[in-house]
Amino acid sequence: MTYDFSFVNLAIKYLETGNTNYLYQISKLDATRHIFNHASTFGGYDGTKLELVTDLLSPRDRQKELLPIVKRNLNFAKTLAKSGVVEKITLQYLPKDFRFSGSLFFTFGYDIGVVFGENSSLNLAHPIFSDDVSEIKFWAIHELHHAGFVQIREGYMPSFDMTTYGEMARLIEYAVHLEGMATFSALAIREQENAMNAHRDYVTLQNLELMREQIKRFFDIYFHFKNSPDSLLTGRDWQKIHVLTSGERLLYTVGAYIARTIDQKAGRERLVDMIFKPSENFITTFLELRPHTR
Repeated sequence: MTYDFSFVNLAIKYLETGNTNYLYQISKLDATRHIFNHASTFGGYDGTKLELVTDLLSPRDRQKELLPIVKRNLNFAKTLAKSGVVEKITLQYLPKDFRFSGSLFFTFGYDIGVVFGENSSLNLAHPIFSDDVSEIKFWAIHELHHAGFVQIREGYMPSFDMTTYGEMARLIEYAVHLEGMATFSALAIREQENAMNAHRDYVTLQNLELMREQIKRFFDIYFHFKNSPDSLLTGRDWQKIHVLTSGERLLYTVGAYIARTIDQKAGRERLVDMIFKPSENFITTFLELRPHTR
């Protein structure tokens, strides 16, 4: 695993000096190709890499105000990288003998973090890191697990270009598996470091009554698509899955609950071995262990 700080280092230099040559340098980085591929594939971005970099670092005067926090975050991230703790923890939630082959890029301005292929990234300018620098560790674990998950799947990530309920059900299966495992992988260290109340996903996971409601809501949505695989998607169907991501974040909370249940009742080895298998197994195993859910 390579920890790559080139993007954020050059972004700091650009914001400090205003020298646009740094923008060109950033546009040529592997880190930029990573976020460009993600933006093009999943966000419909149709600009160039240089335009993307320029957008992320604009307006310069406003972004420059973030520099003290970003520099603090960068120092913390470099210390993390030297310690190896992020990789050590993440590997506990991946198959035995697994080794990362990609990079964790530290960027400025793109999402909180994303995965594409065998690489992942973390945005050190994200507001979530402003108040609590230790969140960088937890989210690095989250994103690094994504990289391992996708690497095991040989780079496969589902397309949003779909027309049927069956395709949507498979997307939900993959997404709840991906996000659930990543969210769960940071849960134990959050508990140890008394950080369960620092993010809404983990606050929700501590509320059993709310989790019961979220589990029911997730499976209502999932089986809406799963039970009618040949039906054609409509605009209303796309609105329905909003609650899974940016709405109530059911992919993260319910996914982590599923992962924790499998881990506790069937064991860590069975949980991590599921990454090799179709993500439908992640859900069906949970239903077998907790049959009243359906």
